Formats: sequence, C-alpha cells, structure tokens
Amino acid sequence: MFRPNYKRAIACSYLNFYDPRLKRNFRLPLVHIRIKHAETVFRTDALVDSGATGTFFPAELVDILGISLPKETSLALGAGGEFPTYVTKIDLIQILKGTNSFCEFEDKTVSVPTRAGMIPHVVLGRDSIFQCYDITFREKQGRTIYRRPKK
Repeated sequence: MFRPNYKRAIACSYLNFYDPRLKRNFRLPLVHIRIKHAETVFRTDALVDSGATGTFFPAELVDILGISLPKETSLALGAGGEFPTYVTKIDLIQILKGTNSFCEFEDKTVSVPTRAGMIPHVVLGRDSIFQCYDITFREKQGRTIYRRPKK
C-alpha cells in the first residue's frame, strides 16, 4: 500500500557512475530512506532507477533487518545479465525529506540477490515510486521533482 505526502520536490544526492562500455559518466539519483521491518528501523540511501522494473535490496541488509528469506529463488534481469534473487516482503519503506516521510510503501515486495555485493544500494524501481509519481530529475539543481499524475 502506498501513502503519499503531497510535497513536490526533495533534494537528493547523486552517485557518480562510470560505464566503461559506453566510456561515459552518469549521475544516478539517491534518496534517503527509512526501512522498518519487524522491530528494526534502519536508515540508508536508495537509488531511484527508472530502468529497474522492481525494487531490490542488498543481501547485506537481510541480517540487519532480520528478514527471513524463502528457500526458492527467482531470476532477475539486470544490466549485468540474469542473477538469482530471493523474493520477500518488507514491512515499511519510507522515502524521506529531511527526517520526515515523503511517501511510504507498506508490505512491499522486494528482490534480494542471493550473493552479497551484487548491488551497493537499495534500488527503487518502476514497481514502487514510479507507480505513484511522475518523476523529473533536475541533475544540475540537485533536485528530483515528484508530481502526482492528474486523474
């Protein structure tokens, strides 16, 4: 379930990424998030990825949050090809503006790579924030603008 807060823009930092295949630098937008699972609350950064179809969590967060993983795995497709993941649920993901919640996702399905080190950040893909907002990246201004689509 998604609960929006109708503020429009939040400041974000950017992760500088060099793609050796394209020989080009990219600036990837990061937002601050708070994750709540069971009794654990954890704050970290998440990559807002318009190219990702799903939401992904680094395997390293599983132990911190006390997440139980299923025995079965599913294949996910990423920039580096297919990789196995565990599909599980997180109680609450909050995108933050300062210390306040900008929007929230309850009981969110996420994919966790089976190997540690596969992804460095939580990845918010098209199944989360992009379902709720039209997003404009203003890289030079260091802002990301979230607009609720008109009905």
